This record gives sequence, C-alpha cells and structure tokens, in this order.
Amino acid sequence: MIVQPVTLTGPRIDLVPLTLTHTEDLLAAASHDQVWTYLDEPTPATRESIRALILEALDEQAAGQRLPFAIVLRENGRAIGSMSYIDIQPRHRALELGWAWLAPEYWQTGIGREASYLLIRHAFERLDAVRVALKTDARNARSQRAIAGLGAVREGVFRRHRILRDGHQRDSVFYSLIREDWDSVRDGLAAQVGTD
Repeated sequence: MIVQPVTLTGPRIDLVPLTLTHTEDLLAAASHDQVWTYLDEPTPATRESIRALILEALDEQAAGQRLPFAIVLRENGRAIGSMSYIDIQPRHRALELGWAWLAPEYWQTGIGREASYLLIRHAFERLDAVRVALKTDARNARSQRAIAGLGAVREGVFRRHRILRDGHQRDSVFYSLIREDWDSVRDGLAAQVGTD
C-alpha cells in the first residue's frame, strides 16, 4: 500500500494535495469557531495560524504519517476545507480518514460525504486497503450521523481517549469500513454523491 499525493475528482469537488497555495482560501473557510469545537485546535484567525496548520500537515506527510488534501470547489477553484489520510499503516493495509473540516456554509450539502467517498473509494480501489477507520468526539452527534451515513460500522467508544487543551477528557467513537463492507455500500454512496 503506497500512499502518495494524488488528485481525486468528484462531481462538485476536487481533492488536491494540500499546499501553502491554499492558505488564503483556508483562512476564510476556517475562521468560524464552530469548525474547531471538536478538533482541539484554536480557531485559526490569522494567516500565520492557518499557515502553521498547513506546515504541520506537510511535516506529517514528509514523515509518512499523513496525506492531507484541500477540498476545492470545481466551480470556482476555491478551497473550502481539508481532509486527510492519517494513521497510515502500510503493513496492515489500513488507514484512517481524519483532520476533516469544512466551512460551515457547506455543512449538510453533501460536500463532506463526497470528499469521504472519494477518499474511501481511492483507499479500497487504488491503494488496496483492507480497512478504513474514522473516529470522532463522542459529543459530536453531527459527525457521528455523517460517518454512519457512509455505511461505516460503529466499533465502540475509547473512553478518556484524549485530554484536550481545555482539560476535557474526550471519549472517542470509532467506526470502520472494511473491504467486504465497501462491496455492499459503494453503489449506494456513489448514487448519493452523483458519480459512477
């Protein structure tokens, strides 16, 4: 399983390798406190702070720990969020979708589902993954509904999984899709997204 930068194209978005050229667009997209409620990062309100997040993602990419994408609208070329492959385990042919965020005006529009679909499809059909995991803060009901809507199986809760910046002891809900699941959910997701 060789995970390397690639552009993935959907009906409404392109997932493109994240670079510093996305700084201005992502600063505008990220400047809403509600985006960061469960991501344990302060709202990036300055060019320097969003640039630091991008550079951190690129450092993790260089270390083989992450493959970050910008979510770019095809109609105007504007980056409106980001999503990454994280916890990449080539030996086990497994990875996780994470660091997923989107400007609030695109919530509940299907854009997040389209981005997830493109990454999951690429993982199973091009990278030959056998497992794609997803996790979210147990308090984040919206994210849990979205993940379940992908057809992912809820595996359980890691209690007190992380201690956040504000001292909150986060419980994380874990989900996964395995290769056999993909065979049964692919067509339904493709129809929802509007692709083949």
